[in-house]
Amino acid sequence: MNTYQTIHLDDYIFHFVRVNEAKMIEDIATDVSNKLINSTLSRDFDDFIGLRAHMEKIEPLLCIDSNEVRMIGIWGPPGIGKTTIARFLFSQLSGSNNFQHSVFMANIRETYTIPVCSDDYNAKLQLQQKFISQIINHKDVEVTHLGVAQERLKDKKVLVVLDGVDQLVQLEAMAKETRWFGHGSRIIITTQDLKLLKAHGINHIYKVDFPPNSEALEIFCMYAFKQKYPKDGFEKLAWEVTVLAGKLPLGLRVMGSYFRGMCKQEWKNELPWLRNSLNGQLESVLKFSYDALCEKDKYLFLHIACFFNNRSVEVVEELLAHTFSNVRQGLHVLAQKSLISINSEYIEMHNLLEQLGIEIVRKKYASEPGKQSIREPGRRQFLTDARDICEVLSDDTAVTFDTGILLHCSLQIELLIISLIFYMCPFIRVVAVL
Repeated sequence: MNTYQTIHLDDYIFHFVRVNEAKMIEDIATDVSNKLINSTLSRDFDDFIGLRAHMEKIEPLLCIDSNEVRMIGIWGPPGIGKTTIARFLFSQLSGSNNFQHSVFMANIRETYTIPVCSDDYNAKLQLQQKFISQIINHKDVEVTHLGVAQERLKDKKVLVVLDGVDQLVQLEAMAKETRWFGHGSRIIITTQDLKLLKAHGINHIYKVDFPPNSEALEIFCMYAFKQKYPKDGFEKLAWEVTVLAGKLPLGLRVMGSYFRGMCKQEWKNELPWLRNSLNGQLESVLKFSYDALCEKDKYLFLHIACFFNNRSVEVVEELLAHTFSNVRQGLHVLAQKSLISINSEYIEMHNLLEQLGIEIVRKKYASEPGKQSIREPGRRQFLTDARDICEVLSDDTAVTFDTGILLHCSLQIELLIISLIFYMCPFIRVVAVL
């Protein structure tokens, strides 16, 4: 009996040692493999045009040799390339500069959105727990109070990217103060909202501008032709699509992928449709920014898109004074959220955002049960297409509520048309733009 037990115990010990040796060898092999993979030069960004130029501009803001803790904002409109720049920075910095921990929190506005009616404190606790779990790579972290992040990271040099931030509470939960992090840490935040960065006390802000014309064409060609220049015979077509995309990198990538592999005649067939509508992927990305606005600012956005793009602030204030209590403040909000820009007192909205606004107006009434505003232009809030306007004016039963109309013509013709409109359809509201 005793002999049997002794033999069984020896076998168990021998088996235990063998299992642990195998596990140890497997762990060592995995660790070596990971080190070899991570030491390999990344090729992820080889096809991205203009990244080096962005790096040259952002390096002074990073001030990577400084021992201070620094928060840097990357700001710009949707689709401009903020996330791509942040990812490139992360890939360049995370493998060097002796960061003890690094994390890329992607697409925060969609993944970590906090409902307006939620309890801020509990929401912050949940956000901080997800943040700590990712940065220290530990799933079972428990955050019982908002001081945990500071306790865990105050003596650690970390690299943090918070991508797509759209609420101040997100920053307060994950990077409230620089003293939460150890010396030399870098916190990079991408957002469309300049006001949010300023409210958090971030002064090192990089504004992402649109690429130069030649660079925009290269971006489009990389996706359409897998090279930096158009194929023979496609030069004029490639440039026309680049102009339609308004040099917006996301638009250039989406449209380039869309046209890839098409013959010249297929390009020509698709261009008329592209001039008057948005690609589905583009529309969903751009509309996210519109949906985040309050109703008043949405209404102003639609006015700008349908009537007042490239018009002076003074004219817009005068014409909309009875519709909005403070037009200039509304324009300021749209500018801070990167939906318009104001240059020399003129409003500029990207042509894809302008197209988005027009599409929203076309589809808005159709979203109501039993309604079809796309097929019934007289039911729309605004009219901008000449054929739709003619259709409405030729049918005295077509318009069912106040409708705004855009006119592009000389003063004399415009006044004549306005008189005719009021005579035929006195319930139409005309917004006249010279």
